[in-house]
Amino acid sequence: MLVHDVVVEEDGEHAVGLFVRSDGRCVLNVPIGMSDMDPSHALALLYKSFAVFRRTRRSNERLAALDGIERWPRGGLDRGEGGTSFCDAMGLDELFDRGDPLHLLSLCKRRVLQSRNVHRQLERHLHLALFDDDAVPYLDRVHGPHREIRHGTSDIVDLYCFVAEDFYRNFLDVDPANVWGSFSREAVALSANFRRRYLTSGDSLFVADRQESERTRRQLQHLLHRIDRNTPMRSLHYRMLYDALDRYLHAGHASARREGQIWGVRDFWAVWESICLYHAAVGADGEDLDSFLTCDFEHLPPGLAEPALEKRWRERRQALFARNGIQRRPDLVQASETRVRVVDFKYYRDPPMRRPRWTDDALLQKRERDFLNMEVYGLLMHNHLLREPGQDSREIALEFWVPGTCASHTPLVDEPGWEPSLSIITLSTAQVIERYSRLYVHVASDTVEQSAYRPRPETP
Repeated sequence: MLVHDVVVEEDGEHAVGLFVRSDGRCVLNVPIGMSDMDPSHALALLYKSFAVFRRTRRSNERLAALDGIERWPRGGLDRGEGGTSFCDAMGLDELFDRGDPLHLLSLCKRRVLQSRNVHRQLERHLHLALFDDDAVPYLDRVHGPHREIRHGTSDIVDLYCFVAEDFYRNFLDVDPANVWGSFSREAVALSANFRRRYLTSGDSLFVADRQESERTRRQLQHLLHRIDRNTPMRSLHYRMLYDALDRYLHAGHASARREGQIWGVRDFWAVWESICLYHAAVGADGEDLDSFLTCDFEHLPPGLAEPALEKRWRERRQALFARNGIQRRPDLVQASETRVRVVDFKYYRDPPMRRPRWTDDALLQKRERDFLNMEVYGLLMHNHLLREPGQDSREIALEFWVPGTCASHTPLVDEPGWEPSLSIITLSTAQVIERYSRLYVHVASDTVEQSAYRPRPETP
């Protein structure tokens, strides 16, 4: 894949990621509010954000009823196919997010002596075999010409290390040590060895010059094919690595054959909720987790909250909002000495400025349900404050947080008016996702200590 070929379009159907259109164009569907971003920068932010979100403790069962979480191992994702969230036809996630350095090391070169015909004409050598209790033959040595072969190959490991280092440094702009951990020094050495043998010092898939990037891509495609042709014994780990590299260097096998999504997330709403929670925890207004009365912490980035704090949030949610056979789950409830803020995260392109009215057939539409839920949250919170001594003077504010190009605050004006007040809070999508994506350097490597995950509040 060459980022020079990618065209940015704003999400129109809640799906975010790379798409192949019927005319052959490669389009990056970005979240609402990011349409003006450079394709390379936008794709890097999305990759890191999805890697962070995958490490949340989201409930696949709960999301499956609403959106669906499953991998799409090959082929594109058609627009008409529902129930799939993550797809990775390009091998991006398989190579750079779920790659296992130990499996890579198992592919390093080991030389053995082996007969040329021992596998093809095994029956000719059975008289030399020793048999175990299960009648399995073992050949200690056989007659005939011998040759030296490679069991696995270090070349494909070197190629992977070069591609990965190029991806981390020149595309994601992160230090590979944050991803590789203790494997970093050896991986960088293998990458340098591959560059010295086959490439020039400036070769990269992500240089500004499109022709140079294309030349590097074609050279890597040729080298990968040559490595595979010269590898006589292919293990399972080798084949998985080869297939993923092949898809990556050819922009996904599906891209030339079918229209649809080849990488990304089917519905962005759950990622948006995780981004909003992190923004509330370390936002520019200085609020932190101590101000959270409760929240829907399934989408909270890893390491932010201790188990004891999550238990307290769960108990408060049960006490405040579980009523009449319904376990309500407000996205966020924050409290200060003078105000309680109830927040619902919504992935709306055009949030309604007035409350939607009932449809003619009396069936509730989604936005009508959203407003009804928010109204119930406010009433239950008001009821709780009235019953608590000295708490009835606290103001209650209801807020919808939605994505947008720039930050804004819009009170909802209706007749009769909202009590408690309801406002539409527009967040700058580019800013909040940029901050969220910085968590990638903390969660990408399994060697990072859990205590290092906790972010520090940032100054605006």
